[in-house]
Amino acid sequence: MLKSAAKSLVILFLFILVGLGSGPLLADGHLEFNLHYSYWTLNVVRPLVENMVSDILEDDLKDRFLQQIQADYPTLVETGYQQQVKFDAPGHNFGFELRYYPGGRGGAFSIGLAVEQTTMKISFPQVAASLDLTDLNLNQSAHFTGQASGEFLAKPLSFHLSMRWEFLPSKVISPYLTVGAGISTSRSFFNSSYRYEYSGTLVLPDNSTEQYSDSDSKTLRQIKDERLAEGKDFPLNFMPILQFNLGLRVRLSRTLNLVLDGGLFNGFLVRGGLSLRV
Repeated sequence: MLKSAAKSLVILFLFILVGLGSGPLLADGHLEFNLHYSYWTLNVVRPLVENMVSDILEDDLKDRFLQQIQADYPTLVETGYQQQVKFDAPGHNFGFELRYYPGGRGGAFSIGLAVEQTTMKISFPQVAASLDLTDLNLNQSAHFTGQASGEFLAKPLSFHLSMRWEFLPSKVISPYLTVGAGISTSRSFFNSSYRYEYSGTLVLPDNSTEQYSDSDSKTLRQIKDERLAEGKDFPLNFMPILQFNLGLRVRLSRTLNLVLDGGLFNGFLVRGGLSLRV
């Protein structure tokens, strides 16, 4: 499925080249080759993400604590829960892009086909949790404090089709706008993984203590196989990626350009690269 989708992108790119080309395909300035490196992150919206994730983790993490504790002490029930979440989402990207300018060297519009390798890490390096409990038989209090961490790691290899508009194509420095979309390969998507671990101490009504811990890690392929075995659906076989960038093109020579931009790429991305115009 993904091979056919990637093939379709290439065919579409070639079709557009033929459709837009008013002169010879290899006329002066029609083609541009670009190499780039980017910093990827979600930390720009950290407070918003931390609040959203904290709500999701509260139910999941609390249920794991309670399940383990009540397996040993079934009369203990929750009376209160608090947690603090620290969030971090670093990553990077590098890629190669071929762009076609129908108007040649002076043209403002171009269409590009890119191959991108991206690392996206969404992590929770520290989750501090506090769980208050009551023993129904004794009507006495117990307390659990725990520390947890987790991480989701994706390294999609993806193919992208994009359109770019330069606002001052004849100038040495020109701002530009890029809009595009891409899809990852199925293999790189299902190799994405998550892991979590936690440990904590339960203080019982008689002030004795019990230690608890747990950890797990799975790939998306394992999660998909488990859902299918349970008769459930897994709707995606690839990662879709949307791209929206604003940037500057700086002409270093007749054939060499420096490009700097930033924008959206299933997160926030700052990119720098060199382009060779032929």
